[in-house]
Amino acid sequence: MTRSMSRVIGVGVCLLGVLVALPALADVKWAEVPYGEIIKQAQTKDQHVFVDFYTTWCGPCKKLEKVTYKDEKVIAFLNEMIAVKYDAEKDEGETLAKEFKVNAYPTLILIGPDGKEIDRHLGYLDPDEFVKVLTDYKNGIGTVAFYEERVKNDPKDPEAWKTLGMKHADAGRMEKATKALKTFLDLSPDVAGDEKAEVIYALADVNYRSESYDRALELYGKMTEEFADSEWHDRALVMGARAHHKNGNADECIEWYLTYVDRHPDDPKAMNSFAWFCASKKVGMDRALPVALKAVELSGRDASILDTLGELYYAMGEYDKAIEIGEEAVEKDPEDKYLADQLEKFNKAKKDSREEAKKQAKK
Repeated sequence: MTRSMSRVIGVGVCLLGVLVALPALADVKWAEVPYGEIIKQAQTKDQHVFVDFYTTWCGPCKKLEKVTYKDEKVIAFLNEMIAVKYDAEKDEGETLAKEFKVNAYPTLILIGPDGKEIDRHLGYLDPDEFVKVLTDYKNGIGTVAFYEERVKNDPKDPEAWKTLGMKHADAGRMEKATKALKTFLDLSPDVAGDEKAEVIYALADVNYRSESYDRALELYGKMTEEFADSEWHDRALVMGARAHHKNGNADECIEWYLTYVDRHPDDPKAMNSFAWFCASKKVGMDRALPVALKAVELSGRDASILDTLGELYYAMGEYDKAIEIGEEAVEKDPEDKYLADQLEKFNKAKKDSREEAKKQAKK
């Protein structure tokens, strides 16, 4: 988990030797009615529904907006169905994200005309990939139902069990994911390396998302022991830290996360991940501050990493410093609405703090 161009331009065709300019397609027609109404429309009109769960800070989400959703093929494809996008941290989007068990961004979900989920994809897709993946899902190719049929027809197909398990894990279906992934491991006694690590991580992740934090920590711990040189070791450290936080173990949480940071002493993104976590959860902020400051310098004062430092100062109640850093971030990327909103938040916090201080002084 996890902050990131093209403009659609007109095309021309030659008719009887005359170049005729065709206007660019309009943007995607995003629905702006409650989800319940969208499902009613889909059922009435026999249409599929495309749902994009995003967050304002998510880099791949921004890239989808700037690149994929500006592509003519994608616009035409989405405008044949009902397309809707939700900020997963706000209003109805937050509620729906919990109902759909979304925990990664972007999460792209295809709903059938009957209102039931067909399948989902986690992460960015370029325009060609986007159309192919969603077209396949519409045609029943590569979906959960597709792989359920495969394992029904061939119960000893390990790859089908693995893919099915991963899909259930992505959707937070713990029992089904666990059954499928354990079946894969039973059918593949020689599996090792990154492939085995990926499966164990998926098992840990689905336990985490089902709030079985102790079991998740067992699996994350196993990964840190068994896959010391793998990128999955790093993922296990980060998620293990989060599981410790969920269990109320603040000290263990910070130590796990700092172990991850120490494995990447020159990587500002690793440091930024730790600092953002501490700022958002208001834990270990004294230990996060020097890490955030180092990340800013190593990144060349990148706007998104500056934003994390600003968020950390904000969480610590140091509003003047937060504003100073927020202004620098906005200056670096003046077109980013999220950064502008952050700066507005910092300024409001300073104003509210002053007003509260005045009220207290009058008492």
